[in-house]
Amino acid sequence: MLTANRLVILPVLLVLFVFLAPPALAAPKVVLDGRQLSFDVPPVIDQGRVLVPMRTIFEALGANIEWDGYTRTVTAAKGQTTISLTAGSRLVSFNGSPALLDVPAKIMNGRTLVPLRFVSIAFDAEVLWTGGTQTVTITSAMEDIEVHFIDVGQGDAVYISLPNNNDILIDGGDDTHISAVVNYLEDEFVDDIELLIATHPHEDHIGGLDDVLAAFKVETVADNGMAVDTAAYRDYRAAVKAENCNYERADGQTWTYDRAEFSVIGPVKSYPGINDNSVVTLLKYGGVQILFTGDMETAEESDILSKLEDVDVLKVGYHGGATGTSQAFLETVRPETAIISVGAGNRYGHPAASTLQRLSDAGALVHRTDLDGAVVILADGKVYYVVCEEG
Repeated sequence: MLTANRLVILPVLLVLFVFLAPPALAAPKVVLDGRQLSFDVPPVIDQGRVLVPMRTIFEALGANIEWDGYTRTVTAAKGQTTISLTAGSRLVSFNGSPALLDVPAKIMNGRTLVPLRFVSIAFDAEVLWTGGTQTVTITSAMEDIEVHFIDVGQGDAVYISLPNNNDILIDGGDDTHISAVVNYLEDEFVDDIELLIATHPHEDHIGGLDDVLAAFKVETVADNGMAVDTAAYRDYRAAVKAENCNYERADGQTWTYDRAEFSVIGPVKSYPGINDNSVVTLLKYGGVQILFTGDMETAEESDILSKLEDVDVLKVGYHGGATGTSQAFLETVRPETAIISVGAGNRYGHPAASTLQRLSDAGALVHRTDLDGAVVILADGKVYYVVCEEG
């Protein structure tokens, strides 16, 4: 740990990771999160270290930058991290604590160049050097996302909070839980909804969506295109029309929000029953994958198996009913965590004992909204955590 009273050499950050690049080759390339950065002054290699123009790399990493021309000092801040470097000096301040660089920052052609690896690691980014192509590949730290399985009794409502204030809502419970969903979203400071998915036209999934559409600005609505002659469906369609938003039939689309991918996996064809026409979606965020299944049963499960692989979190289909979540399906997706949205003492007997047994045999840790209240998944792209409203 760096302290304010000690001068610390950073061997792990600055000595063990030496860039062994032939100086005769072209200027190094820097690729950040899959995008090659452009510099008005090219990066250089100095004593085996890559130095890059400070403003470009700091701002690309999402840091705020200040330059003191009198002292020739640059300060960059992001979140809880602040670093300061002075041109020509090996001394650096890391959150107020002193440390030493083995290569000082330098001024070239009117630009201050700083050691790339230290800056990147200071802001919690992964850095990889490929000597053969003179390429530095940086993968920046990912923001936390949240997936809220809202307790709406015997129904479904899932709120997804993504980077840059992007919000997704999957279903909205029934008419008896309208205020619960709207209030929950307001408590999460939702101002608008970028994407609303209605998985299928059963009242316990779409009954509350007309009030959600009235309470929030919605950019895009997607559903399976199935129309039914019910009051809940008519209210939902009228609300979509009144919202005057973009409407799409869910059919294999992928929506990208920063580094999050949200894709439609099913249905892949039409089925006689309503449940098996549920819109099935997959959220990928770094190495974390979460599968949302609506009321999907075994017919749709079998048809989408080829599109699936291991997932971290499974929203169990049809509230844990016996006619879904088959053994073959679980052997394909192999969830670590399973979430069942279900009402306490419901008349359907959900979740079925057989489904719970299959989930247990598959090694999934089960959380239920009837027992745990709202269940929230927190993920940073590498790991995820489960937080339950009750305990």
